[in-house]
Amino acid sequence: MTSVPNLTVVWHENIASITPQAWNNLCSGRDIPFLRWEWLHLLETSGSVASRNGWQPCHLTIHSPSGMVGAAPLYLKAHSDGEFVFDHAWAQLAAGMGVRYYPKLVGMSPFSPVTAYRFLVADHLDEIKICTVMVREIERFCRRHDVSGCGFHFVTTAWGRILERLGYKVWVHQGFVWMNPGFTSFEDYLGGLKANQRRNVRRERGRLVDRGITTQCLYGRDIPESFFSQMYEFYARHNDRFGQWSCKFLTPGFFQGLRDTFRDNLLIIAAYAPGEIKPLAMSLLIVAGDRVYGRYWGARREEEFLHFELCYYKPMEWMIQHGLRLFDPGMGGVHKALRGFVSAPNYSLHMFQDPRLHGVMATSIAETNRMELRDIAALNSILPYKRRG
Repeated sequence: MTSVPNLTVVWHENIASITPQAWNNLCSGRDIPFLRWEWLHLLETSGSVASRNGWQPCHLTIHSPSGMVGAAPLYLKAHSDGEFVFDHAWAQLAAGMGVRYYPKLVGMSPFSPVTAYRFLVADHLDEIKICTVMVREIERFCRRHDVSGCGFHFVTTAWGRILERLGYKVWVHQGFVWMNPGFTSFEDYLGGLKANQRRNVRRERGRLVDRGITTQCLYGRDIPESFFSQMYEFYARHNDRFGQWSCKFLTPGFFQGLRDTFRDNLLIIAAYAPGEIKPLAMSLLIVAGDRVYGRYWGARREEEFLHFELCYYKPMEWMIQHGLRLFDPGMGGVHKALRGFVSAPNYSLHMFQDPRLHGVMATSIAETNRMELRDIAALNSILPYKRRG
């Protein structure tokens, strides 16, 4: 690795002030779109990420005499909504201690609980050195602007180890994943389930067939133009059900922008009621390399088992047909475990500027993580597979 002297740092109030090619060059070799310049730019230009809704872009770049060598998507947050790392208890604790919790600095791809985050560093450089420079600059920024601290969400494991060595505390969270080891068909997958759950899946899918509900998978250029505005309507309708617990930040412009910028990464699965032309429900997934990420879904009316079909079974079936390997279905509960999704840990990293608050995390986070790992083990104990593996 090359050591680089004469590094300079630049803070940016929007990603448009950063050259797309320079940013994406640091993403080279990573198929996942959520940290690419175009994705983050679309979030900002569509109004989904903005200071008015508590997400103020505050990106950091590192430069050598030869060009940009490091970058971090960062956001000043006035609340904890849309992060999927539920730190409200820490905010309450800070308030009880008389410590200001907001604003805080967050590193993640907004609204995307996908394990991908890391500082983007030029491949030929010493990653630990560049990360150290960036972390120290972030700490100076927090002190200078009275920001309570910084958290990085859904980080890659190897990068998380670097940050842990730099003093950040690791917080474990439960997530789900489904692996396709090379199934030849959905029936092949079902053959690995215990008899009761195999019957249950067939029953759930069969009930939809009995009601005359059909589904259609549309990928990339096959997606009709009208689906993008309809997908926003489904997304908004679904979030409206959850009130203050929703994650309704994305705008119609974001979905229209996906059509123009990330169409080749999109899989939309539509369901139709008998005799109806307009979709009854839709799910939107992101395809990247050999992976599929479940993102958004919604329905015009409640239909039992339709969510499972569009968000679990049909994506799994489509992956098997196309030879894709890993499915991250997004956040969820026990119903995912009962349908074959394995629980796995993902991680966030935290540093509070107030030494008292940071000290409380340092002394308590190990027990918190042990409890979360026990919950992960409990969910995996009810997996419906014939054999553990």
